[in-house]
Amino acid sequence: MPFSVRRDAPPWEGLLRTLGVIFVFMGVIWLFWKHNQRTIEMLDTRQVVMDQTGALTEEQKDSVVDLSRALRASFGLELRLLIATDALATPALDAKTIYIALNPEQEQVLVVLPPIVERALGYGFTAYLRHEHFMPYWESGNWQRGLGEALGMIWDTLSSPGAARFEPRDSGEQFGNDGSYRGPVQTEDQKE
Repeated sequence: MPFSVRRDAPPWEGLLRTLGVIFVFMGVIWLFWKHNQRTIEMLDTRQVVMDQTGALTEEQKDSVVDLSRALRASFGLELRLLIATDALATPALDAKTIYIALNPEQEQVLVVLPPIVERALGYGFTAYLRHEHFMPYWESGNWQRGLGEALGMIWDTLSSPGAARFEPRDSGEQFGNDGSYRGPVQTEDQKE
């Protein structure tokens, strides 16, 4: 028998064989756990970014997935992004999901924010994204950059509470040369 200990063997040989078997089982369990974790991450990636157009690069998708993980870890929020070729429809969502859908061909934007995120970002933020933010990006054909900046604005505002909130702008062109928004931002101190 391969695992039996000979009678004339030193006493520590049985202990070493037992420890070896235990380490093999622990290694197999660890590899199984890592495989399952990787599978869950791959499935999660498919749920976060749905790109029907194929216009986003893998690097851009990875950035969105990283943001989704950061939102989940920091705020308990989910992020869903849809780049569609069809008409946009509002799906049934829970109170913890940020949903952004774009249709580049028809230049449509749909943004659904949970009520708590809407309050944190400012009540005009959703309308701004739908009607104003993407306009220069649609014109230049670089809507991917506009998407990245919109997601960046969401993260920056949520991760620094009290620093700045979006307020609807009055009038006038307030886009910088790079297409980024430079409109009025109101801090909590300025409100009082």
